[in-house]
Amino acid sequence: MRIHVVGLGAVGSFVAFHLRRTLSPKHSVIALHRKSSAPAISQNPNGPSILLTSDGVIATQDGVEHAVYHTSPSPDRHLIAAPPLATHGQSRGDHPLELNRPWDPHELRSLHGPIDSLIIATKAYAVTWALTALRNHITRDSTIVLLHNGMGVYENVVEKLFPVPADRPNFVFASNTHGLWRKDTMHAVHAGVGEIQLGIVPDPLGRDYEAVLTGSRHAAFTDLRLDDIADLSDEKTMSPRYVTLRNTISALTSARALGASWRPFHETQTAIQRKLVVNAFVNPVSALLQCRNGKVLASDHGRWVMKRLCEEAQRLYEADFEASVAEQRRTHEIQAGSERLPPFIAPPFPSSLKKFALCAEVERVVEQTKYNYSSMYRDVQLGNKTEIDFINGYLLRIARKYRINALVNESLFHLVNMRSSIPLVKKAGR
Repeated sequence: MRIHVVGLGAVGSFVAFHLRRTLSPKHSVIALHRKSSAPAISQNPNGPSILLTSDGVIATQDGVEHAVYHTSPSPDRHLIAAPPLATHGQSRGDHPLELNRPWDPHELRSLHGPIDSLIIATKAYAVTWALTALRNHITRDSTIVLLHNGMGVYENVVEKLFPVPADRPNFVFASNTHGLWRKDTMHAVHAGVGEIQLGIVPDPLGRDYEAVLTGSRHAAFTDLRLDDIADLSDEKTMSPRYVTLRNTISALTSARALGASWRPFHETQTAIQRKLVVNAFVNPVSALLQCRNGKVLASDHGRWVMKRLCEEAQRLYEADFEASVAEQRRTHEIQAGSERLPPFIAPPFPSSLKKFALCAEVERVVEQTKYNYSSMYRDVQLGNKTEIDFINGYLLRIARKYRINALVNESLFHLVNMRSSIPLVKKAGR
């Protein structure tokens, strides 16, 4: 099994660290870097090792391979190039890996063939760019895990890169609640224990990954089975498409330190929606005020903004939910015309997406990460592109779709874009 990780920031380093620590050496964990980041990687004093600080203790993990990806002028010539790394004298294919050889990402060689498992932990706005660069290495049998902040990325990716459902790879949504921040190149700090929730996007070919839940009234308490993805004892389900999906879910959930669990897709969607609201308040407010997360609720004014934002989010989610239920009802009525189906029962709107639950979640996360700085805080400092388009911007797109007033959310969106256009910290060399 070969697992590729794109984005070696805090989250990507954390995931690669624990996958390499958990999986057998026969499985490869490969970190993919942009060509422009190769110099920084090569100058890393720790070499190819990944460092993780937790409770003040620094742990080092070796054995992660590294590769550089780039987009060539011709769309038919996307390459992944991999440096030779020492891994206990083992060889991979026709290329022996030499012991005690200096690690140099500039010494590249082409790596051909498809990517089976790809975990994307970049900023939301970089996901489509990364997948475009790797497009020729992705097949319908590949599995892609989207581990980023914000929403709306998946829709953009499938529209631009995978418009034909039958040719689309497997996609897995992931929601991360671990407190993580980047200290240095390939050095992450684990500041708060959380979890990673995984949800498999429904298969366009109609495969039921959650078959065990059929007819269950207690789906939330029912463990999903890997055999419903691909039964290793049944040749009929041993398609490469489903084997890569099973292996990816199995690898992530086996690394206990990640706290990863495979949940029903609607549960994961709800978790992502909750996190989006948290980020829609904490990230822009901390960026505008240039403060730690713990300060955003230090005044009554901050609490007022939080409550109004959560109210807006509930209205937006309710409108989108009602539209989805209406579409499900229409589909059911069409199917019921030719088949004997039980009456359609509309699911209830998730209580965890109501105002008071959302406010409670914001307060919980602020307390858990009170000494942390948000990623948007640093982006605004440096005048870098932020993820605001996929956080507050996503909520704004829902508001416009259903013609709902979302003034607090809209104000934060424009204020962050205005503030980020003027760097607060002079970049090196300028």
